[in-house]
Amino acid sequence: MSNSPDVLFLVLDSLRKDRVSTYEHDRETTPALSTLATYATTYENAFTPAPWTLPSHASMFTGSFPSEHGVTNGFSDGMGQLSASQSTLAEELSDEGYRTAGFSNNPWVGRLSGLDRGFDEFVEWDLEISTETDERLHTSREELYSRCHSILGKGARQPVFALKRRFFTDSLVDRTKRWIERGVDSSEPTFTFVNLMEAHSPYFPPREALEELGLEAPGPLEPRILNTKLLAYVMGKADLDADTRRRVMEYYDASARYQDRKVEEVFGLLQREGWFEDTLVIVCADHGKTLGDYPRDEHPPHYLRDINLNVPLWIKRPGQREGETVEEPFELTSLFDVVRDGDAPSDRYTRETAIAEDFVPHAGRSTPDEVVRWRIAADREYKYVRNDAGSEFLYDRSSDRLLSSDADRCDEYADRLSERVRRFGVDSDEDEAGSPTNREIDSDVEAQLKDLGYM
Repeated sequence: MSNSPDVLFLVLDSLRKDRVSTYEHDRETTPALSTLATYATTYENAFTPAPWTLPSHASMFTGSFPSEHGVTNGFSDGMGQLSASQSTLAEELSDEGYRTAGFSNNPWVGRLSGLDRGFDEFVEWDLEISTETDERLHTSREELYSRCHSILGKGARQPVFALKRRFFTDSLVDRTKRWIERGVDSSEPTFTFVNLMEAHSPYFPPREALEELGLEAPGPLEPRILNTKLLAYVMGKADLDADTRRRVMEYYDASARYQDRKVEEVFGLLQREGWFEDTLVIVCADHGKTLGDYPRDEHPPHYLRDINLNVPLWIKRPGQREGETVEEPFELTSLFDVVRDGDAPSDRYTRETAIAEDFVPHAGRSTPDEVVRWRIAADREYKYVRNDAGSEFLYDRSSDRLLSSDADRCDEYADRLSERVRRFGVDSDEDEAGSPTNREIDSDVEAQLKDLGYM
């Protein structure tokens, strides 16, 4: 690396760009991120490499697209892990002398997928300490919980599930702050990765977050009932009526507001310790969240709408003191290189066209007989979508409208997409770097994935 700044890489899982006040949402859902934007670069057309957590994180951690790294789907009878031959960002930084720590709120991001590799410290979604080099980082209670997490998790599952999410979020943020504090006097640079999931269903925002946004506080039963309806929708078993969807979006906004408060705690600590200015800070979503915006059975899949693919992104370079906005497309796969460079100019990794991939279905109890792959190519005006069967579609991004016919423009975008894919060195599901291994998903993880709507 040309230089070695401290790095904070914060992924706000499922945070929709249109619900972020920095991007002109009419509710003040993210005041801390709005403050960050006054120091950082805001990207208007940042695209995730995949519209869901597992392949998106694998791409950000490797700098490669799903077809390249091979982590495209997750199934309970055989989960594809990242190939051991593919190095991760944390591994490369560790080799460069970084102290590394990861705190993940999502079951897909950690030991299950192999994305915990390279971290000196790693805390899993259920607060299990899966990697530990500094025993002083965790309290004795946290160590005990880690050893007994499976038993305690099953005991806490009912009936106090509503308390479970915030308990985990608070704990992960507390440990993140403790990690930062412990690194203040260290001569080694640090890489801190955090995944928070308040914007991912189910939603149990605290009462005060709703009140801060001027929204009606819930009764004792409403959150449970509302999330049961939402899960039925996510699993394709029921539709969301207009009133239910309106209330779901209020819960979503309040959850984002609560999460923003936790983000502010981390930023505040960096500023008090005098680290903020010289730290490379990256904040993004791994994908968006479709919550009744489009028919679940539409073709192409609703996963490929901009609401899932065009994500919020802020990058504050070391020493950056003034905010700026970049309109050109940016691919989250490039965050790997942004971190490796340490202090890259804000427009170094922008592109004329951003691409993404989606392998459907995403996850389930058993591996399907057929997986359909979709690819997209998008610039500031249009988005081209095609699958391996040869079906192709073109969207006007400004109106989010599917265009009926524009053969010449489709040909132009098809050529752009094909040229990029040729550079992958692989044009199938086969991973050139080697076949990923399979890992069985245990019952605790599978239960959590069901609650999150993956299965």
